[in-house]
Amino acid sequence: MKKTVIATLLLLSVISSSHSEVAPLVSGQIVQVKKLARDIVNVKQSIKNTGPSEFQSAENVKAKQKRFQQFTEALNRYPQLDDPLVQTARAEYMSLQTALKAEFERAKQQLKELGDVQARLTQLQQNFDQYPVPQIMEPPFDAVAVSNWVKQASAARTVGEHNLKELNAIVPLAYLPINPGTPQNGSPFDADDVRRMQNHAKKMQQAVQSNYLTMSGNITNQLKQKIEQVKNRWQENPEGENKWVFLKVDQVSQAKQLFSESKALAQSSIYLEQALQQDHSFATEALKVINQAEQQYQANGQLALNSSRLPEAVNDDDDMIEFAEEILERPRYQFGAYGPIVLTTKDIIERESKSSEIDIDKVEVVGRDLKMSGTETTWTYKWQEFKFATPIKDADGTWYIWWITAKKYASGSSITPIGEWVAGQSTQGNPILESNF
Repeated sequence: MKKTVIATLLLLSVISSSHSEVAPLVSGQIVQVKKLARDIVNVKQSIKNTGPSEFQSAENVKAKQKRFQQFTEALNRYPQLDDPLVQTARAEYMSLQTALKAEFERAKQQLKELGDVQARLTQLQQNFDQYPVPQIMEPPFDAVAVSNWVKQASAARTVGEHNLKELNAIVPLAYLPINPGTPQNGSPFDADDVRRMQNHAKKMQQAVQSNYLTMSGNITNQLKQKIEQVKNRWQENPEGENKWVFLKVDQVSQAKQLFSESKALAQSSIYLEQALQQDHSFATEALKVINQAEQQYQANGQLALNSSRLPEAVNDDDDMIEFAEEILERPRYQFGAYGPIVLTTKDIIERESKSSEIDIDKVEVVGRDLKMSGTETTWTYKWQEFKFATPIKDADGTWYIWWITAKKYASGSSITPIGEWVAGQSTQGNPILESNF
């Protein structure tokens, strides 16, 4: 780190000469003495006696010492002490000496107040690096995360305030000439670096508040959207034909996810506002609304389950029921335990369809045309089908109404099961209480 020192100015005495032995100035000397006086005045006028003193720089002090010595030597070449021009030059010389002494003393006092300014600036930069403003958190977050964020934000704000106070105290006193390097590369801090640090300190304080407002605003907006969803969804009659919105696995899963996300948002908002001693009434009320909506959904789910019934049978044909039992008990389907079989179609229906597949075995290019040849295989599917519903016990012990299409193929492809009743489309429906069979 560059250190600045105040060098002691060595004042050389101007040699006196006797009046009787000194010849008057000739024309060339007159010009030189006038120029010498002007140069001395110019140097004196170049001394800035306000703001940071450039004499905090050892290089600047050395340059002024050298220039003052040059003036001393120049004046010693003109012993015509009674000559008005020489007297003027000597008067300006003494005035410069007084100005230099005063500025040296002022620089000395500034350095005393500043201490090691480069060390101070290095410490301030380390403060910036060690205590950055925490980034905006995305909800949900818990109380611990909020507490950590608040601690980091508080530390960053304190650093911003402290560093700005220090920098504002340094700026009026420290002589920090601009240099092309950067402190990160080992160059001393200059005035531009200090201005940058002042701006950074101000932005740190602003960023803490700005980041909080952004987080608070984001959570509030998201929470408003969630409240609209939980209040307006699932308005169906739990005992009506749309009771499935309270019973089907995917619907229940969606509801649980929405309530969970909504409560997490509300709780995140409460944690944040409480930690910063801000108003959290909106989030508290939102959490209450969400909990009430969740309780209502669960209550409707119970009503829907209590009212869940098997469909009315449109047929009680013993053979069709026996065919359904064959399907349910076929090991490859792993349906497991089942309850009453309810036929939902009146008769066994005959159906037929065709399916083709082309096997390309030759491809050739003729001119600009691409020609392909192969074998087309057509399968004719003929089958009988009927539909039925039955409660099937899930692995977790819950009974669900399954809607199954039974099929018996008379013809088909090479992999079609022929001559046995098999399960076609099978769909899991609403849960049902065993007591409601």
